[in-house]
Amino acid sequence: MSLFAWNCRGLGTSLAVRTLTDAVKEKDSLLVFLSETKAGVSRIKGIQNKINFTQGIVVSSDGRSRGLALLWREGTEVTFKSYSHSHIDVVVREESATTPWRATGFCGHPDVGKRLLLWQLLETLRDHCSPSWVVFGDFNEITHQDEKIGWMKRDVNQMKGFKECLSRCCLFDLGFVGQHFTWCNGRLGDHRTLLRLDHVVANASWSELFQEARVHHCSMSSSDHCLLVLILKNGQPKKLGRKRFLFKAMWVREPGCREVVEGAWDLYRGDADYKITSRLKNCQVSLQSWNWRVFGNVNQILKKKQDRLQQLENLSKLHENAEEIQGLRKEINEMLVKEIMCSQRSRALWIKWGDRNTKFFHATASQRRQRNRIGSIQNASEEWQENQEVVEGIILRVF
Repeated sequence: MSLFAWNCRGLGTSLAVRTLTDAVKEKDSLLVFLSETKAGVSRIKGIQNKINFTQGIVVSSDGRSRGLALLWREGTEVTFKSYSHSHIDVVVREESATTPWRATGFCGHPDVGKRLLLWQLLETLRDHCSPSWVVFGDFNEITHQDEKIGWMKRDVNQMKGFKECLSRCCLFDLGFVGQHFTWCNGRLGDHRTLLRLDHVVANASWSELFQEARVHHCSMSSSDHCLLVLILKNGQPKKLGRKRFLFKAMWVREPGCREVVEGAWDLYRGDADYKITSRLKNCQVSLQSWNWRVFGNVNQILKKKQDRLQQLENLSKLHENAEEIQGLRKEINEMLVKEIMCSQRSRALWIKWGDRNTKFFHATASQRRQRNRIGSIQNASEEWQENQEVVEGIILRVF
């Protein structure tokens, strides 16, 4: 069980949505906090449906900047407390825990002159919090000079204000596993800068409640901020089930796909034992073999590149491997943009991952579900059968 915090730098692109979707699917998440969404309520609602976190609090963006969202799955017991353009505050009650705890997603202001007000806001939240409290997000500030490398040194007074605020709130840093710095300006040469702007802090009561808690810094190719993953408890490893075969939308763009299907289907074979189920199975085997020859394992290649990126960023070097990191980010993003494997339902009209949550989309999807469903069928006596078990039996016998 975990908690996500990510400055996504905008959710207006299919790349950002895809990156978020992959991250959420990979880990068992309780809460997902997003900052700098640069999106309104309707856009976030569409993304919530994609990641199956249908409940939450959304703070709309201010034009094309800012914007927050704290999301959770239906059935999670979360009580809303307060929000602003810089925070969302809730109380969480878990089924397995008797003690509720407070979770606050926080986003520091990019304007240094306004950060003092945010530290005062954090202290106000302290006065109204439950005993167990955790705060996470992009604070836009560091606590020590060793949390920055490159360009000019950080102003001491800036750091002092942040540290004193954390001290007054009785919040301490939970540490991390992974790369030391959570943000990079993406430049090469003398102006390249790395900082640890994103933090997870908690009070002693919360740490006592979650003694196994640990924070992971995870590289995200679509943003200049890494993802914070707060592991609350060590869960049981999931058993890997048998992977379901899916026809990949990208296959139809390859000229050889039609020939593979026609050859596997063997239209002119007429013996009674070669039913539609046998043809489908033959198509599956032939397409999988052809896919390996033509495309290789796209997901495996992508995973290797992502692992290499994480490995390089874990080194926390300023100039060493900077060009390789930039190149890997570009390659990963290009692969994600080109890859339309997971756009099965979207068809031609919804080929983008970041499609909008429109009535037309839902109407089209619902209509397709109805069209693909066999509600009744005639048997050999030309009698209509509606019982699903009978319908399945007739299909298997005939086809």
